[in-house]
Amino acid sequence: MFESLSDRLTTVFDKLRSRGKVTEDDLKVALREVRIALLEADVSLKVVRQFITAVQEKALGADVLKGLNPAQQVIKIVHDELVEMLGGGAAKLNTANHPPNVIMLVGLQGAGKTTLAASCR
Repeated sequence: MFESLSDRLTTVFDKLRSRGKVTEDDLKVALREVRIALLEADVSLKVVRQFITAVQEKALGADVLKGLNPAQQVIKIVHDELVEMLGGGAAKLNTANHPPNVIMLVGLQGAGKTTLAASCR
């Protein structure tokens, strides 16, 4: 799931990088592709709408930072919003005072639950 989402986003951003300047139309096309990629990754429609709206507002009103071209600026905004949407940072896991700790791993088939559990050992 994450691989296909990553591939789709990479394709969208490669198209943006090939342009010297990102127009509002380029942004709309790119955000449409991001929207489709997120929906195909089973992200909630409500969350996708909020995400696209936030990115669009920030991208249209953003000044280009020094050292970044407009495409890189859009990519940075999308990255920052994805991080924010996923929680914004690391959260501390509350554990019991005495072992064992019971943790339930939930995810789609092939998402890496078993690998994660084995690596935490």
